[in-house]
Amino acid sequence: MKKFLVNRRKFLRSFFYTLISLQVVYVFVRLLKIKKPQNTQSDFYEAGDISFFENGKMYPFGSAHFFLHRFEDGGFIAVSSKCTHLGCAVQLKADSQLLECPCHASVFNNKGEVLSPPASRPLDYYPVVFENGKVLVDIAHPVRRTKFETTQIKYT
Repeated sequence: MKKFLVNRRKFLRSFFYTLISLQVVYVFVRLLKIKKPQNTQSDFYEAGDISFFENGKMYPFGSAHFFLHRFEDGGFIAVSSKCTHLGCAVQLKADSQLLECPCHASVFNNKGEVLSPPASRPLDYYPVVFENGKVLVDIAHPVRRTKFETTQIKYT
């Protein structure tokens, strides 16, 4: 009976070849993976009729984790209710229309911009679209941002 002996050099060579092969297979699988089509109907949260939302008011949508603000000029922005500092749920201060994090006291304005640290960047926002007189918020694709830009506000 022949003994099966593997020296250290053969073992290490086989081990590294196996690792490299697995990595190559992983890369090819990731490249060939069929991507999910963007913005399917189930990605959108129907917030309500456009006419329901009053100018200059902010509306919380706790189940979908965002606040929808309608500006005085009629534009809409949906900002995340998740604080960018450590992920606590921010709360709407109804008397001032400010968003405040109860964990570490970060404060955000109605556009999601930081007014008071420790949060270092604005709240993420969700794209807003309008269809058949309704406001739809794309909750499946939050947008991480470093600053507020007027292009983030959507108009009917």
